[in-house]
Parts: sequence; structure tokens; C-alpha cells
Amino acid sequence: MYLNTQQSKMLADLCAVMASDVSKGQLLQTLAQPLAQFMQADHLVSRQWQASTNRYVISASYNVKHSRIRAYEDHFQFCDPITPRMRAMRTPARVSDVCSEQELEGSEFYNDHLRQDGIHWGVNLYAYRGDASLGDLVIYRAKGREDFSRQDMAYLNIIAPVFTAALSRLETEESTKTAKVGHDEVELRRFLTGRCQLSQREADVVLLCLNGCSDKYIARQLNIGFTTVRYHLGHAFEKLGVQGRNKLPAHIGQLLHQA
Repeated sequence: MYLNTQQSKMLADLCAVMASDVSKGQLLQTLAQPLAQFMQADHLVSRQWQASTNRYVISASYNVKHSRIRAYEDHFQFCDPITPRMRAMRTPARVSDVCSEQELEGSEFYNDHLRQDGIHWGVNLYAYRGDASLGDLVIYRAKGREDFSRQDMAYLNIIAPVFTAALSRLETEESTKTAKVGHDEVELRRFLTGRCQLSQREADVVLLCLNGCSDKYIARQLNIGFTTVRYHLGHAFEKLGVQGRNKLPAHIGQLLHQA
């Protein structure tokens, strides 16, 4: 396997991202674009398996329309012929390794979903801790391009253990931090933006608060001003009916218990 100078730098930068001290959701979103570019891909999504609901939720994406993400979460994951085969392999694999082109192009999943965005070639990378799925990366190229090569797969096999270790570390840290309210980040976000009627940005700020992040750290991570963080926090506290960030975990835990 050969890496030129630019590829070596890109790979080193990807490893640095995976070693960074951020939330799991932030890591996945930060990783999406540079990893897609490193793999010379057109689209990328990262999914989180929810065992409690037996379905996937898309945690991060690159160059994928929000409407397409919603369509996958609401319908197309249930007629996806590829994922069950790829998950069973536990190692990076190409769609073309588990599904013939004829079978793929004859499926509803391809014709009514993937083809709508010109998607044809794909590769999946799964992260597991024992039998527990930590997350995955689904990387796509358009139909007019070439399938992922053996060299591309060699790159992913280098990235896979680093990616898995990063998700495992962050999952452990976030499980400890969110144990006070008894729910994972995806469930909390849905609760905050649904029942509690927080905006997506207010939910971003609240989730980082629950993880013990300072206002300055939140501003840096969300690329917004310090005063904007305070603005969103003020609105979130008002909607939640809580006085101050120190009381936030216990208050949200109480709201969840009442739901």
C-alpha cells in the first residue's frame, strides 16, 4: 500500500480528529467531510443502531439531503438488502462484495432511494465492542465513477481500529456523564427537541452542558460566539423551567421520568 505526502497528511489529520476530546456526535460530524474526501467519495453517512427500537438513526452526514436522511430513517432502512449482510462481516466491505449489481439495481432500496442522488458504489465500516454496535460509516460514490479499490479497502482497514477505539472511548465517557438522566444522546436530543420544544441549536448547547462542557468550550465546538451560547442557554432554561446549569441533569431526569 502506498500513500503520497498529501494522503499521509490527510490520514494523520483523520487520526487526530478521532483522538480529540469531543462528544461522539461531534466526532462523527467532524469526521464526515475529511474522511469522504480522503476516500474520494461523494457522500457519507454515519448511523447509530438503537437496540431499544430496533432501527438506525443517522448521526452525521456529508453531502446528503436532509429529506433523504428522513426517508431512510422512516422507511428505506426496512427494505435495505445490503446492511444485514455487511453487518455480519464485521470488517470494512464493499457493497459489490455482498450484493450483485443486478440484485442491487432491481431493489426498491436502490431505485427509490440511492439512485435519487446518483449513488451506486458503497463501502461500510462498522465499529463493535463485543456484540454491541457502536456506530458505522457508509461511504458512497456516484454511478459514473469506479468502485472502491483494494487500496481503498486497505486504507479503511487502517482507519477501522482507530475509529472503533474512538467510539468505544467516547461511548464510555458519555455513558458515565449521561447516567444521571438515564438516556443516551440520541434519545435525549429527540426528547429535548420534541416534548421540550427546544430548537436544534438549544439542544446542542444543553447536551454539551450535560457533558460538563464550559460555555467557552461549547462556543468553540459549535463555532458560535460566547454570548450566543448564553443566549441559547437562557432560552433553553426558560423552556425547560430550570434555574441554572447545575440543576440541569436532575431536572431533565425528572422530566424524563414523568414522560
